[in-house]
Amino acid sequence: MVKVDDRGRINLPKDIAAPGDRFLIIPVGGRIVLLKIPPKPVEESSSWLHTEKDNRELRSIAESQAIKEVEDKLKREVAY
Repeated sequence: MVKVDDRGRINLPKDIAAPGDRFLIIPVGGRIVLLKIPPKPVEESSSWLHTEKDNRELRSIAESQAIKEVEDKLKREVAY
C-alpha cells in the first residue's frame, strides 16, 4: 500500500520502480492502472512487432485494450 503525499505523489516500492522509470497511467473508473514503459519501446518490440500503423495509432489501440482488460477484470471481481 502506498500513500499520496501533499503534492499528489506516490512512492512505488523499489522492486517495482526505479528512479527514471516511466509509466503509462490509465484511469479506470475510481481506479488507476500503471503500465511500465520500457526505456526504448520501439526498439524492444521491433523483433516481434511488424505493422504499418504509426506510433499514435498503436498507442490508442494499446490504451483501449488495456482499459478493456481492466474493466473485464473488475467485473469479474465484483461478481465474486
